Amino acid sequence: MRADHIALSILGTGFLVLAGCNGCAGSIDLGQGPESDARLTADVYTWECADNETGDVYEGAFSFNLALEYAPDGLQDRTLPGGCVYGLSMFPVDAGASGTDIPGAQGEPRWEAGDRSGVLTREAAGFYYKEVLSNVRSCEPSDDLVDEGVTLTEAGALTGATTPTAGHIDWIDIEDDDGDGNIAFGETVDLDWDADDWDEVWIQIRQERDGEAWGTVTCNATGEDGFTVDDEVWELLNGDLPVEYINLFVGFQNTDVQEMDDGQKVEVVTRGMHVLVVQD
Repeated sequence: MRADHIALSILGTGFLVLAGCNGCAGSIDLGQGPESDARLTADVYTWECADNETGDVYEGAFSFNLALEYAPDGLQDRTLPGGCVYGLSMFPVDAGASGTDIPGAQGEPRWEAGDRSGVLTREAAGFYYKEVLSNVRSCEPSDDLVDEGVTLTEAGALTGATTPTAGHIDWIDIEDDDGDGNIAFGETVDLDWDADDWDEVWIQIRQERDGEAWGTVTCNATGEDGFTVDDEVWELLNGDLPVEYINLFVGFQNTDVQEMDDGQKVEVVTRGMHVLVVQD
């Protein structure tokens, strides 16, 4: 599952994706500003699995992606709102207007996570991406994939940056009005979960067409063990958009900021995200 098929791509909202800046590095004092310079994100997408012997339900992984954004002192903000907000992009697709290639990197960055390792492909200036597991629909326990974190092993000035260890997601229960497992616009959806050792929790309702989001609302559910999608959420969206279906993400994340030897600041993020509608 590619990033641009999971990421925010809202039409008609006034958002503009700017081209990367290959020549920006010479005009910026790298790492001297208060803002973060890079972000390494490990995303595990989960779905409901059941143990063949016991029948116990748990969250297994169907996809695992890595993204590295490098934009000195100009990293795009992904701070969760206090409540619910329209149009927040939670999925990296580029490094924004300040994106530039990593200084000192010889070729594309390399990474390792437990017994897995590989290369992050350069997709645009300052943006590197890898589908480690691409919609394989496995039922490997989701936290096992990033239990030890993901480390950049050959990434120039960013070498050594490591994502946090994952928390645990035991189960997620989603109940809609008619009980068919599909969400209709305006329908009340009750969410409950059992998860621990995560810094933050968020919910995103997504109106999707051809695998892309045409409208989203993201809500902060940190510290809670449930959430209700009700009229206060739906009134932030447009029910007349010609979308194919409405998806729902329940995201759990651990975050940190690490300072490299040259003073540059790297946000490191590990996320486990339950997805209601899994697209082939």
